[in-house]
Amino acid sequence: MNDNAFGYNLRNELVDFLSQHVPLQHLYLNNNGLGPHAGSAVADALVELHAKKEEARKRGQEVPDLETVICGRNRLESGSMASWAKAFKLNNKVREIRMVQNGIRQEGIEQLLRDGLSHAKELRVLDLQDNTFTVSGAKALAEVLPNWTELVELGVSDSLLKAKGGLLVADALAHGYNKKLEVLKLQYNEINSAGVKALYDAVRGSLPALKRLELNGNQFSEDDKSIAALQELFEERKEKFGGDIVHEDEWGLDELDDLEEEEEEEEEEEEEEEEEEESEAESEEEQEKDDVEAKVAEKEAAEAKEKAMDDLSKKLEKTRI
Repeated sequence: MNDNAFGYNLRNELVDFLSQHVPLQHLYLNNNGLGPHAGSAVADALVELHAKKEEARKRGQEVPDLETVICGRNRLESGSMASWAKAFKLNNKVREIRMVQNGIRQEGIEQLLRDGLSHAKELRVLDLQDNTFTVSGAKALAEVLPNWTELVELGVSDSLLKAKGGLLVADALAHGYNKKLEVLKLQYNEINSAGVKALYDAVRGSLPALKRLELNGNQFSEDDKSIAALQELFEERKEKFGGDIVHEDEWGLDELDDLEEEEEEEEEEEEEEEEEEESEAESEEEQEKDDVEAKVAEKEAAEAKEKAMDDLSKKLEKTRI
């Protein structure tokens, strides 16, 4: 159902289907214009679906788990993350989650990770690119990473981890719980040379399966010693594990053609404080906007219902004898 303009108005029909379709295993809702309210309703439907699946199992039916959720570019925002966290806490056998470019800010990311995805112990693929983590979101990610021992791909590019957040993630990966990780996407996160060094240490010592690391758009030099060491390490792994047919774009570092100069530590701390203030203001604005959208949608639904009743009344008058 990707690339269809569902929006708020189709919420009821979609929710009814999702909440009752017990065989559902793979959900694809990418670029559907849901918004936070309809997004919450979809997640709530997945909560109901879990209950229906459990009831069917008690009756002796063979029921598949929900394994795939693709719900990107839907403007889910932070306001719907409580519902999504609950959905993933219950549907915790999920293996692939892609929720890119949803306008989720750090408070929503924290809620999604800590309250929801931390329970998804069988997760293989997580793609949350182009949402706003900041350091607080990166800290939440670092806390839950040890839970995902089956993780193969992690995408958090363009997520504003910041230099400190990059270090937190690298240190978490260095603990050795993610030995099956093959692809790590960290572009455009303001990661500096210290973060690259920490990533190299993690890849060398704790990520034996990693074969692709994307770092373009961060704040270090292409001549950094850790970059050379990473390139050499990936080349060794490719020769050893690549096999007879090697797809070059699946191995090594990405092209580092858009790097930035490293920021001073004081500048970064000031920016973090400004971002926290902006985040609080934006959260209030988002809540006000969500409330307005909900009221408009309720008004439209009431008007549509009233019109339907009027039309029915007129038809009944015409059929009177």
